[in-house]
Amino acid sequence: MRYLLAVLFLISMASAQGLLYGNVIYLPPMERAIVVSKSKQKLIVVQIKNGIPEVMDSSIAITGFKFGDKKELGDMKTPEGVYFPKSYKPKNQLPPAYGIGAYPLNYPNALDKYIIHRNGDGIWIHATDKENPLFFSSKGCVILTNRDFAKISDYIKINKTPVIIQENFVMLDENKYKQLRQSIDDFLNRWQKVLLDIYKGKTDGIFSVYSPYFNFAGGDIFDLKTQFKKEFYSINNNEPFVHILNKKAFLDKRRNQTYYVIAFKLAYLSGDEIKAVNKVLYLIRDKGQLKIITEENL
Repeated sequence: MRYLLAVLFLISMASAQGLLYGNVIYLPPMERAIVVSKSKQKLIVVQIKNGIPEVMDSSIAITGFKFGDKKELGDMKTPEGVYFPKSYKPKNQLPPAYGIGAYPLNYPNALDKYIIHRNGDGIWIHATDKENPLFFSSKGCVILTNRDFAKISDYIKINKTPVIIQENFVMLDENKYKQLRQSIDDFLNRWQKVLLDIYKGKTDGIFSVYSPYFNFAGGDIFDLKTQFKKEFYSINNNEPFVHILNKKAFLDKRRNQTYYVIAFKLAYLSGDEIKAVNKVLYLIRDKGQLKIITEENL
């Protein structure tokens, strides 16, 4: 009881001081984000309204039997990070333990595979028929009661709705939150300019926006440079362009590292063809500047 009262007191203090849920930095107007706090066994649904994150809904969320961030297959821990639902599985495709439905997540993502080097799979948000499941009792998934799962499902879109899993919700004052939004905007402007410069044959700019430790499915930063030269070029006197659409950005704060995750649709000219990909960038701060450590396409 004392612990519960302390938690309620801290929540009320945060509200009184005007702190904002800082994990969600950008979202398109009609989209929502799911944020899970493992320590509080709580899930919230967040939207951005007038540049400020607002909580639309909440529920109890059960996470891994063992504490800490996931490291390997079978460790009974829930991974921390930013994920996206890959598909939906209804009750008739699931064993009884999964309740009325499930959303498999894209764990392991590029950050897990190429930077943190975590293994395993099968991390889902799923339901349970139990009305009062035990806290900290999953094998690594995020579990909701059937009633809460049905409610939260109204907000989830496949490959679009971010699921941010953290040890604790990140709370920021409004000034710091706005500074964070501005730093994301500044970075994307720099990154977009680097891509436009590649059309002119200038490729060295990628070292200003990509970390020297960059690694992804295609190799290292030099492999990326070669790939960019093949993708970003124009023929028949077409005017080059690079457009960033439906921008989303999130703060992924771990015990020993902070990552910044930016997701968007990238439209660009390649030769004489217009291409579009759903891209996710994972960034760190390197000597005060945001730089990409890995990336992937959804």
